[in-house]
Amino acid sequence: MVNNSSGSTVAMTTTSGPSTLDNATNEAIQITTAVILAIIMFGLGCSVVLKSAINYMKKPKQFAAALFLQLVIMPFLGLGLSRAVQMTSAQTVGVLIMATCPGGAYSNIVAYWLDGDMDLSIVMTTASTLLALGTMPLWLFVFPLILQIDENLRVPFDQLGYALLGIVVPVLIGSVVKYQFPKKSEYITKICSVVGSIAILVMVVVFAIVKKVDYVISWQQILVVLLLPSLALVLGYVATRLPWLNFSIKARRTVAIETAMQSSAVGTSIVVRSFDISSPDFDSIFLFPVMYAAVQLFVSFFVVVCYLICKRRGCQWVRTGDDAADGADGADSAEFNGVANVAYEKDEDRTSLRKIT
Repeated sequence: MVNNSSGSTVAMTTTSGPSTLDNATNEAIQITTAVILAIIMFGLGCSVVLKSAINYMKKPKQFAAALFLQLVIMPFLGLGLSRAVQMTSAQTVGVLIMATCPGGAYSNIVAYWLDGDMDLSIVMTTASTLLALGTMPLWLFVFPLILQIDENLRVPFDQLGYALLGIVVPVLIGSVVKYQFPKKSEYITKICSVVGSIAILVMVVVFAIVKKVDYVISWQQILVVLLLPSLALVLGYVATRLPWLNFSIKARRTVAIETAMQSSAVGTSIVVRSFDISSPDFDSIFLFPVMYAAVQLFVSFFVVVCYLICKRRGCQWVRTGDDAADGADGADSAEFNGVANVAYEKDEDRTSLRKIT
C-alpha cells in the first residue's frame, strides 16, 4: 500500500495568492497543452521513414526486446521505486504516469548527438507512441489497484483516451506528410520539435505563475527522479548486450536512451487533462513530470558534452561505429537500417551510407 502521509520535505517554494483557477482558465490551459503536444507529435510523424520501420520489423526479436524494455520494464521500475521509498498516493500517480509514457522526440536528438541509430530511435519513439494507446491504460489501471490508491487519484480513462488520441492522430498525419512531401518534412520536423519544446517550457512557467500555489518537493521525489532514468539507462544497455539479440553498438546506445527518456510533454498533458487543476493533490502529481523533464534536459546535455569532448580527443571507449566486436550484425546494419533519416543525420553519415549502398 502507498504511504498516504504528506512525507518529509527538503525544499519548498511558496507564492502567495489563491490556489484555485476558474473554469475558463482551466479549459484554456488544457486546450493549449493539447495543441502544443499535437505540434510535437506531428513533427515526430514527419520524421518517420516507412521503409526503416518495415526493415526493423523484419527482425522482430530485436524490435520486440527494445519495446519491451520501454513499455514494460520502465513502468515496473517506476512502480518498484515509488513503492520502495513509500511515496504518497499523489506523488506515486505522478511517477506512474511518467514511467508509462511513450518516448519523446527529445530522445531522437540525444541519440543523434551520441552517434546512435537514428532510424531505430525514430521507429521506437513512433511505435511506443502508437502502442501507448493500449499500454498506458493497462498499467494505469493495474498499478493503482496493486498499490490501493484512492479512486479520486486514479486517471479517468475517458480523459486518458482523449489525450492518447491527441498524440496518435498527429503522428499518423505527420507520417502521411512525410510520405507525400519527404524533403519538406525534414524542416517540419525540426521546426515542430523546437517550437513545441519551447512552448511546453513557457507553458509550465506561465502555469506556475498563474496558478499561485505552494510547491513542495519531497526527498522521495528527488530520489526517484534521479534513480528512474539512471536505472532505466543501465538496464536498457545491459539487456541489449545479450549475445542472442545481436544489437550493434549504435543500437545499444539507442535502446538505452529510448528506455530512459520518456515524453514529458505527454506526461504533463495527461495530468492536466485528467485531474482538476484546483485539486490540492494536483501539484504533487504534476510536479514529477516537470522534474523528470528538467533532469532529462540537464543530464543529457552534460552527457552529450562529455561524449563529444572524449570523441574529439580520441578516447578509446568512444566507439561510433560497428567494429569487429559486433561481427556480422554490424556489417549488415547499414542495409538493415534502410533509408537514413535526413532530418537528424550528419553529413558524414550520409556520405558513408551512399558508399555502402
